[in-house]
Amino acid sequence: MLDIQVKIEGDKVIIEGLGKIAQELPGAITKGLTRSAKGIHGNAQDFLSGAGAKGETTGFAYADIKTRKLKISKQKWTPQSIPAGGYPVPARRKHLLGSLYWLKPGTSRTHESGKTFTVGPHEVIISDSAIYQHPIHEGTWTQTKHGPRRFLTDALTKFNQGDRIKKIMEEEIQKAKEKAKL
Repeated sequence: MLDIQVKIEGDKVIIEGLGKIAQELPGAITKGLTRSAKGIHGNAQDFLSGAGAKGETTGFAYADIKTRKLKISKQKWTPQSIPAGGYPVPARRKHLLGSLYWLKPGTSRTHESGKTFTVGPHEVIISDSAIYQHPIHEGTWTQTKHGPRRFLTDALTKFNQGDRIKKIMEEEIQKAKEKAKL
């Protein structure tokens, strides 16, 4: 359809071949980038939503031999299904998951540290502001024994299977052309 190339270089997606189209149909580019960012963000959430590593407590019933009555115990601890260091990343307090965000084209966000991120008109940012996200993602510092758990990179790769980003961009450009009758 269009001569658009999508390249993935590490944690960056570069879409080439949008020059003239971006000038003529900027809304289509914004919509395509927004749809892609939402999908990648959703996949990243999945990679950060592993079963809690603390386990869970549940009630259970047992028979009291002396009184011959059925009694309910207070709680029983069940071990977690994904151990610490597992993947998807176990969600203990959900801080890492809650710190995951995305910014659409032309917006900005100020982090708790005071650092401001500004997104250009043809860019999106998908990031996690938790202070410990980098060691988990790259398997460094306290996470060396677990190895890298690249939830953002894996989310991007999973979303773009079958050139999905390119297809979304082409769909939005086609819709805008039909609407504008170009």
